[in-house]
Amino acid sequence: MNGLSVKQKMQGLLAIAFLIALNFAFFAYVESTFLNQFFTLEFIGIVFFVSYLITFFAINKYPDFITRFNNYHTIIFSIILEIISIVIFLFFQNPILVIIGFVLYIVSTNLIWINFDIFLEAYTSDSATGKIRGIYYTIHNLGWVCAPFFAGSILQNIGFDWIFYCVILLAILLLAIIKFIFSSFRVKYERNHFSLKSTVISVVRDRNMERIFFIAMLLQVFYATMVVYMPIYLNQYMGLNWSQIGLIFMIMLLPFIFLQYPAGYLADKFWGEKEMLTAGLVIMAISSISVFFIESNSMLLWAFILFFSRIGASITEIMRDTYFFKKVDVENIHIINAFRSTTPLAYIIVPIFSSILLYFLPFNYIFLILGLFITSGLTFSLTLRDTK
Repeated sequence: MNGLSVKQKMQGLLAIAFLIALNFAFFAYVESTFLNQFFTLEFIGIVFFVSYLITFFAINKYPDFITRFNNYHTIIFSIILEIISIVIFLFFQNPILVIIGFVLYIVSTNLIWINFDIFLEAYTSDSATGKIRGIYYTIHNLGWVCAPFFAGSILQNIGFDWIFYCVILLAILLLAIIKFIFSSFRVKYERNHFSLKSTVISVVRDRNMERIFFIAMLLQVFYATMVVYMPIYLNQYMGLNWSQIGLIFMIMLLPFIFLQYPAGYLADKFWGEKEMLTAGLVIMAISSISVFFIESNSMLLWAFILFFSRIGASITEIMRDTYFFKKVDVENIHIINAFRSTTPLAYIIVPIFSSILLYFLPFNYIFLILGLFITSGLTFSLTLRDTK
């Protein structure tokens, strides 16, 4: 692959991880606000539902395309698809076209993560999974920490267009780096059709794999709720402006930088994943329930409670990935796909459930129910068998 060593390719992957995160995070925490310019809050839930329903089916057909066209060519295609979606946002104000653009954006960004997982897994040994994933998440989360502050400031002072210009620029840079490093990437896969039914059967036959899938689903439900509804809640119900929200989100995401590498290292060398997963879920549940009771618009208070919530989420995330990727190899792309399908599934469930809930209960009940739902994950984390 262009004469680069494995170490150089891994360094390139970490640079790509940072750029992907920066690319996605610029829009992630303001996407519901962008849609709110065209649609009501209840209809936004339907837009997310449709987008992620299509994404779910796209993800589960994606292994066939990767097998046929190779991981390199499919990631190039997905990044180009993302650029097209952003161009639609920039130049068209028709609500129907906005929905089409949003569907393309959600589908493409989810497919890109699958391609990246395959690249990363190809250069990771089982004994170093926790360490490598920890380094990857630390670099990746630097992008997520930087982007909300800048995106919030841009939105507050300039508007959405410059957010979109930044996203396009980052996507073009990604294309160039991936082409340079991975243009000759080849992994041989069996030429067969990947069946969703057979994938589900293979997962449920392994009770521990089934448990880690449920925990992955819980984590994605947490993320979906926070990404879609927390920015709107802070802006429209708590009265915070976008510069304040951007700063809060930057502080909120710091645990992902400082905790995931040491947590991954400890999971490899000393502790099992079970105890740390349980601690992470407890913290997520407590912080989500706390949001229900907060009536203050204090920036400091919101920064603290959301920072606390991401301590739990960061631990849960790295332990989830460490456990899962110790049990699969790069050839198991159908299992990796199913694992990443928890993201669109969460974004299918959360908007529809929340849209129904908002007809009957105040907005803050979303976070109470979220916290109670997360506590159900303790049944699965406490019965998980450690990989050690």
